[in-house]
This record gives sequence, C-alpha cells and structure tokens, in this order.
Amino acid sequence: KHFSSAQAAEKYYNKAALKERSKFDKEITNKYGGVDYGIGGSGSAVSFEAFPVQVNPQATSAVVTILIAIDGDETEFPIINNMRDLQKALTTMAANVKVDDCLRSAEVLWTPEDSADVLSERDIIVDYPELRRV
Repeated sequence: KHFSSAQAAEKYYNKAALKERSKFDKEITNKYGGVDYGIGGSGSAVSFEAFPVQVNPQATSAVVTILIAIDGDETEFPIINNMRDLQKALTTMAANVKVDDCLRSAEVLWTPEDSADVLSERDIIVDYPELRRV
C-alpha cells in the first residue's frame, strides 16, 4: 500500500501490527533494542537463563507474519501460491529494505510461540481466513 504522507503510513502500520498481535492469546517474546518485555522478561537486558520448557507432543502448524514499513514507491508482491512465490516475495522485501536506509519499521510475529501451545486448523481458519498453504 502506498501513502502520500509518513503520518498516514505510520498510522496504517500501527493499526496492521495491532490487528495481527490481537490474534495472540499471549506474547512470550517481545524484544526491542535488546530488552525483553515479554512474559518472563525482566524489562532489562536480555537474560539467557534457562526457563523450564514444556513440550506438547501434539503436531501443530505455525503462522509467521512479517510487517514492514519502507520509504519509496509501492512494492509489488506476487500472490503467494507456492514456495517459489514466497521466496520471490521475501527476496523482493529484502532487496527493498536495503535501499538507502528506507526501512522505517519491521516486526516478525509467529504463533504458536510457546512450545507447549498448539495452533489448530480451526484457529488458523478463524484468525487467518485469507491464508494459503504453501
């Protein structure tokens, strides 16, 4: 999406990020500038202490969302139908963010985040109705 002002672009980006984050029951990892603000985080420098890990043996799917805000013309991505389309989109994204320090913001969100959580097929359909399997 292309915007005529930085303020409009920032507003749209923040709204999109909030919409994606609202799909999660909880955030375990929330890091900014090397500081962990997520569950178990101290709000200070990142700690590498071992946390007890619970593993759920049930198979699950994962959804990864990448949000970026860049300066410049509208970037065109292909419709993602297969792994080749996904690779092309990620390559285009990587190339565009390298141009003249145009990257303004980026977030990578994934679910499930906790190794004990399971993302069901129903959860995916409800939260990501436009998602396609690749």
